[in-house]
Amino acid sequence: IERARKLGLAESGLADVVVGTLLHQVSTVFTEENKGRMFTMFRHPVDRAVSLFHFVQDTHWRNRETFQKELSSLTIEEYFKGGLAENNWMTRFLTNELTKGQLTTEDLSKAKEILRRKVLVGLLNEKGESFARFEKYFGWQLKSDSEQDCHEKKLQWAWPLKHRHDDVDEGSPLWDLIVAHNIYDMELYEYAEVLFHEQRNIFDRMEYINRGVIQNT
Repeated sequence: IERARKLGLAESGLADVVVGTLLHQVSTVFTEENKGRMFTMFRHPVDRAVSLFHFVQDTHWRNRETFQKELSSLTIEEYFKGGLAENNWMTRFLTNELTKGQLTTEDLSKAKEILRRKVLVGLLNEKGESFARFEKYFGWQLKSDSEQDCHEKKLQWAWPLKHRHDDVDEGSPLWDLIVAHNIYDMELYEYAEVLFHEQRNIFDRMEYINRGVIQNT
């Protein structure tokens, strides 16, 4: 990130998209003259946490090169009860409180405000409409058959690295256990759903403008 900033990545115009897991550090790449526009795809916190557990266990703890005997047979219940699981990761990510002990309602409010003011929201369970919004907002177009094929695979979940595992039933003891570890992320996700539906008005307006129904003012 620091190298990209020093080399003037934002000013160069070479990158159409910058992807990163360290939001506040990545933001330093941009300048007042070359600002970024943020978008994200939200996944339900329980689904995200369950998927992460199975992915890490299968690709790291059970992998021959990174094998860890104790963790290779760990159950997901033990994972959460033992304090190894993520805790309100999205709220921490947005507020830059990755190492803070206990989050507060102030952290949640700050995360919500960042979402409201700064983020074009997509939902993984509405991925078709989310992709369409991103493409329309940023003016992205598919330029080849290979790009079209990649696009369809992403929308249909038909890609080689997709990790498969059993779902967790809502209301089950495991579901409640995961929710207890991600209480702020649950509320943040519900707020993201609200914003997703509110932002539909932006694209309805864009559609009307394109049709000449209303003037762009």
